Amino acid sequence: YSVTLKNSLPPSNDPHDYMSLSRYFWPNPNKPNGLPYIRIDGIENPEIYTIPDYTLMRDLFKEIGNLGFAYFFTNNNSYVEKALYRINEWFIDEKTRMNPNLNYAGFRRGDIIGRRTGVLDIRPVFRMLQSIPLMRSSSKWNFVIEKKLRRWFSEYYTWLTTSPIGIKAKEDGFNNHGTHYDVQVTFILSFLGHDEQARTYSKQALINRINIGILPSGEQPFETRRMLSWHYSIFNLQALFLLAERADHYGYNDAWTYVGNDGQTLKKAVDYIL
Repeated sequence: YSVTLKNSLPPSNDPHDYMSLSRYFWPNPNKPNGLPYIRIDGIENPEIYTIPDYTLMRDLFKEIGNLGFAYFFTNNNSYVEKALYRINEWFIDEKTRMNPNLNYAGFRRGDIIGRRTGVLDIRPVFRMLQSIPLMRSSSKWNFVIEKKLRRWFSEYYTWLTTSPIGIKAKEDGFNNHGTHYDVQVTFILSFLGHDEQARTYSKQALINRINIGILPSGEQPFETRRMLSWHYSIFNLQALFLLAERADHYGYNDAWTYVGNDGQTLKKAVDYIL
């Protein structure tokens, strides 16, 4: 697995830069070359699969997550060795590593830089980060590789929280994009050992997302306005559950029962969907 396997390079011409195409953008029929692409919400352009970075990174997180749990239940070191192989391959090896940014994620043909929505690509990173602690007890676990992985995520966290794309993903992502952004930040802070920051962040993020993303009826208005409203309502609720789990883990007793300014709750959001 490597970002260097793609045949189409981003505008940087650096094969180590992650790149993905925006899911709902299509050629503009009113332009001779179709550029810039235009958005048709809910209609996936199969062209996105011509660049494998997105699929490979998602597979990577899922597999390392599974490998960590497989070791936890079996004590079979081969699972740890494979997880380390994948981590080294994607994040560390100079020949195959990904640069710690998402500058060209969610790319729209005709632009020169990616979009804030592309930050969602790395959403399943929590699957990998929650499985790593399960493998540390193995005699095969390599703490040097983990140290280098921490360095990678430290650099990525700086990009995520200071770059124009990262800031826009947080501030303009009122829907599931913003909620999953908060989940990502919380898990990365935890992995980097910044538990106090993770504790504060997860609590405030959960409160904020419930207040702005759920109505007193339980409807999630930023999701129900979308064409795929059922999918996105569940998708955002999944992120809210992850935030609640983290906030609860860090000692926030009202994580699952918090009542918003207008009476919003996670339970109402679940009941609305049911």
